[in-house]
Amino acid sequence: MVLAATTVMATLLLFAVKLWHRLVLAGREARTASYTAAVGDMISRGYIPSQIPRRWRTDPLFHSVLIDFRKLLTGVEVAYIDTLVERFGIVDALMPRIRQLFPPTSRLQAVATFVELADRKAAPLLISLLDDHQGFVRTYAAHGLARMDQVSSVPVILDLSNNVRPWEAGRLTDALVAFGPPAVAPIVSWIEAEVADNFSVDVVAQAARVLGLIGDPAAEPVLLDLLTRSSPKLRLAAASALARVGTDAATLPLLRAFTDESWEVRARAVRALATLADGSVGADVARLLSDPEWWVRQNAAESLAEIPGGKVHLLAAIDSTDRFAADAALNQLAELRMLPEGRTPTLSQPPGLQAAGRT
Repeated sequence: MVLAATTVMATLLLFAVKLWHRLVLAGREARTASYTAAVGDMISRGYIPSQIPRRWRTDPLFHSVLIDFRKLLTGVEVAYIDTLVERFGIVDALMPRIRQLFPPTSRLQAVATFVELADRKAAPLLISLLDDHQGFVRTYAAHGLARMDQVSSVPVILDLSNNVRPWEAGRLTDALVAFGPPAVAPIVSWIEAEVADNFSVDVVAQAARVLGLIGDPAAEPVLLDLLTRSSPKLRLAAASALARVGTDAATLPLLRAFTDESWEVRARAVRALATLADGSVGADVARLLSDPEWWVRQNAAESLAEIPGGKVHLLAAIDSTDRFAADAALNQLAELRMLPEGRTPTLSQPPGLQAAGRT
């Protein structure tokens, strides 16, 4: 009887918990729907009320609705959301939660909301948050500074990346991409100053990656310099970035990288060269079809499929006495549906399964 009673009590408790959870979710959905309708009505009518219910100012669901509208709207309608935020004192309402240390999840939510809704006047606070003890707060601050176009903070973010754990350094440097081309000059200056001293290879490589993602040719000179550095990681980052920002000036340095001791650099250099669409390099790229590493051969074949006149070299390679070159060419031609009649692709060996040596 005791066991039966305990089972019944546990069942009732579980039912009550599930019912409460459903009621909470239903309440959240209802509030979100009412907030969405209210803000949508304000925007459609161009109306800004003199005041709103006090709980709206501090309700994370109301903040989320404002953020969603801000991301969806453009032009003057975005400015309207900014006006709502300022008129309702949303940013001021977030400040107590940002300053409190506990609970951490509530504070992080407040910082994330602040980053999305605050205007440029809040930039000094975000800069101060770069010194926060919590890594996620620091990364939110960096992304907020990018949204506000505070380019002066770029060197500060890079310096911070030198002194944090790798995962955080990656997230901080990712934030720099959102600055766009205006960030190129300060990033280049920072890299040049770093490599002249005792520097962190990892962070400089991350900065080079960012330059590639931004895609501004103004970054090419510093990337070409990194392509000659002793660190394979820097050369790899530079070759990868040059695939997006390289010009004709990068052709010869990338060709030199075909003999790099690191196969990763050779593999990235040949793909970068393909983006320049220079048909004169076809013979040089074709020589990499005989590279000892599978990925280099694969990338060389893909590049020959893209550069002007490159397919001629692929067709010539299928009769090569080097079975590795013939293998790469046959499989690429099969991808292009250009195999000569009677020829079939071979089974290309993926990395990790290829033979240790060449015969």
